[in-house]
Amino acid sequence: MTTTSSSSPAPETGAAPRLFPRAATVLLAPLAVAALALAPSPALAHDVLTGSSPEDGETLETVPDEVVLTFNNAPMEGGSGSAVVVTGPDGETTYEDGELTFDDVDVSVALSPLDQAGEYTIGFRVVSSDGHPIQESLAFTVTEEAVAAAAPEPEAGESGPPSAEEADEPAEEPAAEEVSAEETDGGGVSLTALAVVAVVAVAGIGAVVLVLSRMRNRPGNGDQR
Repeated sequence: MTTTSSSSPAPETGAAPRLFPRAATVLLAPLAVAALALAPSPALAHDVLTGSSPEDGETLETVPDEVVLTFNNAPMEGGSGSAVVVTGPDGETTYEDGELTFDDVDVSVALSPLDQAGEYTIGFRVVSSDGHPIQESLAFTVTEEAVAAAAPEPEAGESGPPSAEEADEPAEEPAAEEVSAEETDGGGVSLTALAVVAVVAVAGIGAVVLVLSRMRNRPGNGDQR
């Protein structure tokens, strides 16, 4: 006896799982687009300092006449929000001279002559292109040789201390025509001084004679009989 078995077709189990990835993709796509739109791009990042002259930590053999700060984007020009202050080694004297100059990505300021050897500090505050303030400090060092080389030369007519060779040279004797003709060969007494003494002596003798003459002419000083 032959038996036949009938079996029902097996259900398709792969169709349902395939629907889940597609649905997840449809739901997550808008979220991914929003995340990319909100993510900060390099163009929207805050500006940063990319270089300076003098460089941070540099030791200079010559005195600079300006400070230049370079940024990755051009900072906002003008206004009271930007400033550059250069302070000397004593921590008090400042050397920036004049207004800031904005030239594309560079911000510069002139310096008055640096007259101290040691470490100088550059403190700056600049408003970046997106309105965000950038504030930082740098430092550079100036050698004593650089300060000495930059010192102003003495003006014409000003003479410094005599050199060793000049100090050893004998003093020049006055020329013969410069010697006063009034000096005599005997002790150096001038003729003018002798003339003054003679006049005083004559005047004194005259005064004595005048007094004696008046005393003789007074009444009662004659012979009494």
